[in-house]
Amino acid sequence: MQDYYETLQVHPKADPEAIESAYFRLRERYDPAKLEAAADEIQALARQRRDEIEQAYAVLRDPQRREAYDHEQAQHQPELPAGDDDDNAIDYRPLPPAGRRERPEGFDAQPKGGRTSRPPQTRKGRPTKRSAGGLPIWVVPSLIVGLATFGIVMTTLVITLLNSNNAMAPAAGPQGFESLTTPTAVATPSLDTVIAQFEGQVVAARQVAERVPENFNAWIELGNALYDSVVVVRERLARGDPTARQAYIERLPRWLEAADAYAKAAELDPQSALAYADMAASFCYYGQDISDMSYVEQGIAHAERALELDATEGRALLSAGICYAFNEPPQITEALAQWQMLVVMPDAEPNLVFQARQLIQEYSR
Repeated sequence: MQDYYETLQVHPKADPEAIESAYFRLRERYDPAKLEAAADEIQALARQRRDEIEQAYAVLRDPQRREAYDHEQAQHQPELPAGDDDDNAIDYRPLPPAGRRERPEGFDAQPKGGRTSRPPQTRKGRPTKRSAGGLPIWVVPSLIVGLATFGIVMTTLVITLLNSNNAMAPAAGPQGFESLTTPTAVATPSLDTVIAQFEGQVVAARQVAERVPENFNAWIELGNALYDSVVVVRERLARGDPTARQAYIERLPRWLEAADAYAKAAELDPQSALAYADMAASFCYYGQDISDMSYVEQGIAHAERALELDATEGRALLSAGICYAFNEPPQITEALAQWQMLVVMPDAEPNLVFQARQLIQEYSR
């Protein structure tokens, strides 16, 4: 059964204004006129998503149909322990570090029920205090600290996965979308396993952002979760995994969802070079893979804004180079200059330096 709330990317308790706003935003995103240059399969996916969006909105905009749908949905939901509700059933605490390893198969990134079937306990066995808004007191400071590190953990996870097989290809090839199919023999976990691990992160990050919409880090981490969930599939496709093509096509719109999350973060902190840098990369990957240079142009503008805010921000240098390389015609000299600056920066993050070196090698051939 189609989850209409998931289709419109709104909370089940969203008010009519939020539902209408989400509908028009998604309807515009899947406008066929914007995808005329894309591959046939991408256009077919857009038409399918547009139909799903229209169907979801038709039900959720009508109070009576929405009530009937909610009742039907409730019949298909697993029962929660007594006293639980939709919000309290989620454990919002940051996940433990991945230890530079893939999460084991079956890892639950969105635990439910078990922690709320009895009074919440601290590690020492005392009841957890709650704020006036109903959130445990540890949520806000945990968000600031835990969410700030979540992106680093996830990025490290992706880079470690790719580096461990000594076969990482840059996430973007000079020949566009079709260049992503160059065969390379690798030994990695199944695609379904990898996708499942990242899907849990997306769900958890989205719920946190909905609960604390004024928190800059919450939107950054939602953007990171969406970004990582699609880039990991893109990398699998680049290394010749034939099962990754359809999965990547289905996830293409997540580049724009990630860009939206980074844009919200930028609204909260207009001086954040990081928010603009990751927004730039999201637009440029999407634009290149659907062959729409208008998105690449937006990405270049955001990347240059990031560099204006902080010329030493590693993500800004990396993203600017990617966007220049994707431009039409490609600005390879400018791209290499950005990556070379990143490589020689004394305090640059090692994983960013690693990606820059790979890109320099790829585009210097």
